Amino acid sequence: MKQSYKKIFFLTVLIILGNINVIYSQEDRLIQDSLYSNVLNEQRNIRIILPKEYKPNSKETYDVIYVLDGKRVAGKISAIHDMTSDWKKIPRCIIVGVDNKYIDGVTQRNRDLLPTNLERSPLSGKADNYINFFKEDLIPYINKKYPTSNRKTLFGHSHAGTFSMYTLLKEPTLFNAYILADPSLYWDDKYVTKLAEKKLSLISNIDISLFISGRKGERYIAMGTNAMDAVLEKSILKENGWKSVAYKNETHFTIILKTAYDGLKFVYRDFKQ
Repeated sequence: MKQSYKKIFFLTVLIILGNINVIYSQEDRLIQDSLYSNVLNEQRNIRIILPKEYKPNSKETYDVIYVLDGKRVAGKISAIHDMTSDWKKIPRCIIVGVDNKYIDGVTQRNRDLLPTNLERSPLSGKADNYINFFKEDLIPYINKKYPTSNRKTLFGHSHAGTFSMYTLLKEPTLFNAYILADPSLYWDDKYVTKLAEKKLSLISNIDISLFISGRKGERYIAMGTNAMDAVLEKSILKENGWKSVAYKNETHFTIILKTAYDGLKFVYRDFKQ
């Protein structure tokens, strides 16, 4: 009987998440937008999901959660955000989903998200440009158009999680918080982890939060999460600024939901309504 209730609950969640874009359209909370990036020399699609009770002329400001792989992930993160903010565990935030770029039908995801070029992925290795896109184009655009606070969170899954960690190391104050769902830290012989060994020791007086998730067992090691844990244990982030969780019985994709819920609660652990 308990198993049946679990299945019904899980199916209900899937139905809600699957129809989230319809719900947002009905409530006029989802805004499809685009901007031209001078850094990337191309037009980029974004999706903004406004908070409940959002009023354009209000003086209230909102924190912003930037979600990589926006088309696939932003609606899911927004659903978790709505539930968690309804329960007053976190504040109402603006969600900005950043869609991946396609050129002639080919995704430029690896180009944007991965910091080094490998032969097996010819487009990879332009993550520095993507960081600059956020810094010089996207964040100023959102700040100008919406009533934003100074607090920003970056959410990334898989390669996007690797990019998020790379961003923390290259531009640590660009975001206040970083949430990484099952990041592919194995990339290029653990390039980002080796960079962390060098960079984290140089970062001081930094007030950021970092939440990392992985899958318990062999996959935690294979994805390189355990190696990053070892580096973070010796870093300035050790004191309350970092948390890593290994989930049981999750896949590389179902882990997104748990990571969003636990990650948002962690980065807003001091939030009081």
